[in-house]
Amino acid sequence: MGRITDELWNRIREKRDRYLGILEELLSFPSIAATGEGMDEAPDHVVEVLERVGLRSHLFTDHGGYPVVWGELREERHGTLLIYNHYDVQPPDPLEKWTSPPFKPSIRNGRIYARGACDNKGNLAARLCAIDLLMDVIGEVPLNVKFLIEGEEEIGSPHLSKFFQNHSEILGADACLWEMGGTSPSGRPLIYLGAKGILYLELVASEKRTDLHSSWGAIIRNPAFELIHLLSTMRDRKGRVLIEGFYDDVQMPDKDTLALLDELGDFESELKAIGGEDGLLSNKPSKDLLVDLTLMPCINLCGIVSGYIGQGSKTVLPGSASAKIDVRLVPRMRPEKVLELIQKHVERVSNGRIAVRPLDMGYPAARTHPREPFVELIARTASAAYGVKPLIYPSAAGSGPMYLITDFLKIPCVAAGIGDHLSNIHAPDESISLENYLRGILHIALLTINFVPFLRGGDTPYL
Repeated sequence: MGRITDELWNRIREKRDRYLGILEELLSFPSIAATGEGMDEAPDHVVEVLERVGLRSHLFTDHGGYPVVWGELREERHGTLLIYNHYDVQPPDPLEKWTSPPFKPSIRNGRIYARGACDNKGNLAARLCAIDLLMDVIGEVPLNVKFLIEGEEEIGSPHLSKFFQNHSEILGADACLWEMGGTSPSGRPLIYLGAKGILYLELVASEKRTDLHSSWGAIIRNPAFELIHLLSTMRDRKGRVLIEGFYDDVQMPDKDTLALLDELGDFESELKAIGGEDGLLSNKPSKDLLVDLTLMPCINLCGIVSGYIGQGSKTVLPGSASAKIDVRLVPRMRPEKVLELIQKHVERVSNGRIAVRPLDMGYPAARTHPREPFVELIARTASAAYGVKPLIYPSAAGSGPMYLITDFLKIPCVAAGIGDHLSNIHAPDESISLENYLRGILHIALLTINFVPFLRGGDTPYL
């Protein structure tokens, strides 16, 4: 480490208890947008933490959804960083699979466990602590900082575009730091230059009758089989979507984007750490798998329900069946067009017997070009903070409303964070490594103090 990096790291370790306290405070209240639990109180809790580290805050409620928490530190500098996070979390179900209560943070074996530890309160806490750290060590934050913390990311951010339309005058910035990221199984920081779009649907097959005795299955249509047949026509066994026109708007990646994948090397072992030894859809080379994961669209079956699924046997011919699917989109694909393609396919295959119900129209994909200077700044400061070269991905496999940054504000947006492959995002026993959390504070502090000199002259003097 350099002298300044060492000084900041030593101070982080001295203030470890304070920074863990800020994290635990954010993790200790529910904020479940899907059910509404805790959402009346959660924005006020977030405001309290923002103001404690020196940010001016405001709650915006005129966009029609849960409040957006806005925090700002205006230093009249020649550079402005926008930081996006969200305070809502996924439901903790199934509760019986948690080792400790989801909203009572528990530290075990160098990790902190709670709902939202990684997604996304841990990332928010690390960024707020970085502001606190700089105020403590150098007495200022040498740029203008804006925090945009929404409360609906886990339900598709349905009102965030309205917030952007209502308050475009306050959103101006030179670049945006996005909410997600972490380290690989080998410990290298992960940086993402984009996020996929998403569309979420329900397919419903139903008959105008009640459930019947299963003996009638010899001559009466079974909606569960009808639905299964439809699903088998939507995607092949290797994951390729079979819907006509689905790939028409997919733009092939340029050479700079593909070069990022070359730099990742042989990623097969890390893919298997997540998917299992024989859990991959194909035996493609790891680079081709990464192209599919990060740069290509896909359809995923999230759940399917029909008939009797309880204990023991019950011979029944169900009267209905339903499935929920999500569609991950890449740049140029529009949710509305993809929905139309799916509707036409379902109509043709099922002869109109299966309905398509959009549950969430989602949003388009977003991507920042690898040659944007902000990408280099994120990479340099991550390398200094973690002591190892980062892995840079052209896009995350997951989704988020990043398009509002890249398409509406037209500024670069890059994601970096403090999770890892053990974080169990959206699952029981969600957690983060305490070491990653503290390193994340260091990374954001280094990014912040080098932001203006790098964007103005390409230098990172404070590493």
